[in-house]
Amino acid sequence: MTATAHPVGIKRPKYAPALPGSWVVAYRLHDPVTGGTLLYAPCLATWSPEFEALLTGVDCLFLDGTFCSPDEMGIQTGDAKGQSAMGHLPVLGDTGSLVQLRRFPSMRRIYTHLNNTNPLLDPASPESAEITAAGVEVVEDGTTLAL
Repeated sequence: MTATAHPVGIKRPKYAPALPGSWVVAYRLHDPVTGGTLLYAPCLATWSPEFEALLTGVDCLFLDGTFCSPDEMGIQTGDAKGQSAMGHLPVLGDTGSLVQLRRFPSMRRIYTHLNNTNPLLDPASPESAEITAAGVEVVEDGTTLAL
């Protein structure tokens, strides 16, 4: 198995010293025996051309699903500016990740890192039905995958 880290963002955690460079990475895991490749991107602020290039040859993608909508946390907490400052691309909406994921129907696509305000945690929600209809998943805790 080979694992490589790829920069996908510059959002520095509040507790880290102010040093330049990439702070957010995606991990690409490749199994040379099976030929399977998984990309794990639990934090993604924008869908960039560099991120798009990482998807080449990927069989399974674990992608940041922290917030379902662009205003989710503001609605739940009353702090509308907090969510955008956290550096997470929403799932739904015109600029959300689901729009992009629809272009990769042959890749297994799984949302990860869901915030406790995210309606995707409820399999009976309309938002969950929308991603399921697009062939995108939120898997149960303890799910085992094989590449």
